[in-house]
Amino acid sequence: MTSPVAQRHSRLRMEFGLVSAQGRRASNQDYAAFCAGPPGGPRGALAAVADGLGGYKGGREAAETTVRAFVDGYYGASARFAPAQAASRALTAVNDWIVALGRRDSNLQNMATTFTALLFIGRQAHLVHVGDSRAYHFSGDRLEQLSVDHVAETGEAVPPLRRAIGFEPCVRIDHARVELAPGDRFLLCSDGLHGVLSAARIAEILRNGGAPREAARQLRAAALAARGADNVTALVVDILDAPPASLDGDGQPPPQGRAELQARRSHDGNALLFWRVASCVLLALLIFVLSRR
Repeated sequence: MTSPVAQRHSRLRMEFGLVSAQGRRASNQDYAAFCAGPPGGPRGALAAVADGLGGYKGGREAAETTVRAFVDGYYGASARFAPAQAASRALTAVNDWIVALGRRDSNLQNMATTFTALLFIGRQAHLVHVGDSRAYHFSGDRLEQLSVDHVAETGEAVPPLRRAIGFEPCVRIDHARVELAPGDRFLLCSDGLHGVLSAARIAEILRNGGAPREAARQLRAAALAARGADNVTALVVDILDAPPASLDGDGQPPPQGRAELQARRSHDGNALLFWRVASCVLLALLIFVLSRR
C-alpha cells in the first residue's frame, strides 16, 4: 500500500506511506500495516512491521499473523490497561499462538518473525519491539534509532537473531517512549533496508524525500539499488500536528487538583507513618519501664 492517509486522534494528525518489495528473494516474507484505530478511542494509531524468518518454514505466515493478531489484541484490550501493558499482553498472546502453530503443523515448523511497532497516542509514541527490524525517529535534522537489534555478536555478515516472535514460549519485549512534535518523521523498516543503507543515507532520504509515500519509495529504491538479497519494507509516518504540551500523554487534560491530591496523600501518609513509629517507641519505653519495677 502506497497511498498516504491523514489520521486524527484528539489533536494528533499523521500521514503515512508504506511500500514493500520482494527484492532478490523468491517471495516477500515481510508484512506491515498502519491502523488508525477506532475513532475517538484511547489507543490512538499504530504502525507495525514484521519480517518473517526466511530460513524457516512459514515466515510469511508468521509475519502476517503476528501483525494482524497484534492489531486485534491491542485494540481489543481493556481500557484499564496502559498502552505498554495492552501491547505486551497482545504480543505475548500472539507469541503463544505462533509457538503452538509451529509445534502442531510440520509445514510451519519453527515459524518465527521479527516485530516492531509504534503506538501513537496523544503527544507520545510507544515502541514495542522484538527482533532486528528497526524504528527510527527523524527530528530536528537528527536521526535516532529507537530500537535495539536482538542479534548475536558473532562477527558474521548477517548475525543470527537472539529474539523473535515464535522462538521461545516466553517472549521478551522491548519498550520505549518518545515525545512527539509537529514535523517529526518516523521510519519502520525490515533489515532488507537498514542492512544495506547507512544511517547517513537513510537520514538524507528522510530529510529530502518529500511526502511519506515518496520518501518510502525512495528508501525502497535505494535499498534495491544497493543489490541487497532480502525483502525490503519501509513505513514512513509524519507527525503533522500534536496536542499541546499541557495535555497528558493520551491527549486529554489532566484532572484538576490531581497534583494537589497526590501531594496531600503523600503528606497524610507521612504523618500516619510518623504517629505509628512514635506509638511503637512509646510502647517500647513503657514495656522497658515496667520491666524494671
